[in-house]
Amino acid sequence: MNAESKAGPGMRALLALVLVALAPACSSTPGAAEGGRMAVVDSLGAPVQGAFLYAMPEDENPPARPEKYTSAELKARTSDAQGMLRAELDDFLWESDHCYHFRVRRPGFEDVTMSVSRDLFPPVLRIEMKRLAQAPGSPQGTAQEAGHP
Repeated sequence: MNAESKAGPGMRALLALVLVALAPACSSTPGAAEGGRMAVVDSLGAPVQGAFLYAMPEDENPPARPEKYTSAELKARTSDAQGMLRAELDDFLWESDHCYHFRVRRPGFEDVTMSVSRDLFPPVLRIEMKRLAQAPGSPQGTAQEAGHP
């Protein structure tokens, strides 16, 4: 019994150390290491391919010259066939409010401008884009007016 009582406290101390070591791993946010994962969809929930993610400048006087992107940045900032964007969000973070500020653009859709708290960013942010109405007389508008899909 004396040997058991000595082993009991030692095992409890070891177990406590293991739990303390695992606690930070459990509290990390899922998806935080992956960068910002965002799904761009239309009003019906279908993926929107080709939407581009722009960072909103924090200062009031952004540089007048256009920003140059690497091919990897272009790929990460453009939604794929599943509507997914996988951009690193460091460029989108404003230190003044600890939020990500960005705009999503795609021809044929209304722009979406968003601000999302860094602390509340979900594992996958769903961005819904609304289609612009087709002008009467446009090729798609004419087919729809005639009753064709």
